[in-house]
Amino acid sequence: MGNRHRTRSHSTRRSRLWLAGALPRIHDELGEAYFALAYEYLQYLHILEQRLFDLEFDIEDLEDSGSGPGDSEFDRAVQKHADDEDLQRLLSGTFVHALRAVDVLKDLAPVWVPAAVNDVLASLEVDADDARGLAQVGATGMVVFDKSPMRMREVLPSGPQMPEVDVDGVLWWTKRAATDVVPARLVLAPLTRSRDLQWLRGDGWKPSTLTEVTCFDVTASAEAGVDANLLPCVALLAKIGLAQQHNAIRVVDGSMRISHAA
Repeated sequence: MGNRHRTRSHSTRRSRLWLAGALPRIHDELGEAYFALAYEYLQYLHILEQRLFDLEFDIEDLEDSGSGPGDSEFDRAVQKHADDEDLQRLLSGTFVHALRAVDVLKDLAPVWVPAAVNDVLASLEVDADDARGLAQVGATGMVVFDKSPMRMREVLPSGPQMPEVDVDGVLWWTKRAATDVVPARLVLAPLTRSRDLQWLRGDGWKPSTLTEVTCFDVTASAEAGVDANLLPCVALLAKIGLAQQHNAIRVVDGSMRISHAA
């Protein structure tokens, strides 16, 4: 029975070394994955652009021949054009997201979070929707956990149910800087070692130890304003911010340490 358990574990988690000394490799792999995905999305966008161009000509030809709304061929072409425009907007967003991740990763060093720090974070009490602690984590950053502190799944408005996976890291960056009037708004991208998302995430992720679980925007305010399934990830990062603010933890040589005063 023990052997079967180990087999399942290796089938769903990447077997590369997982320790603080591997952070440079993990970091480089992630940047390369986002770059590969950006290139992949760009190719799709080129194909879509040509397809939309051809559809516009088809619609014009149908109009010239006297066809219009209510004619099945015309309606199909118009609907196809609308569907492709929706897909173009979606792919444009993912392309921009991947490029932004590449730029962010160039200028940061990931931080290792030992299992003992998880206990400190778990002891902190934060309201589920309170994201004010995010204001303390820095404009950009990436944490990688020795032991996963939580599990989550992406909830899609339609389509297949996504698998629940361990969260082994979080990448974030600032989308809107804080002012005297509005709080900061961040992009959070929880990361996993699980392979269970591989078939949905594209070939670009295959060489990377970590895969993006999902990504979402959140405001560093008393009301995060995100879906319930995302709140544990928000709370986790908010706790890191609060723990740093109160000197319960600090970063030394790329690793979080529990402060003696904590």
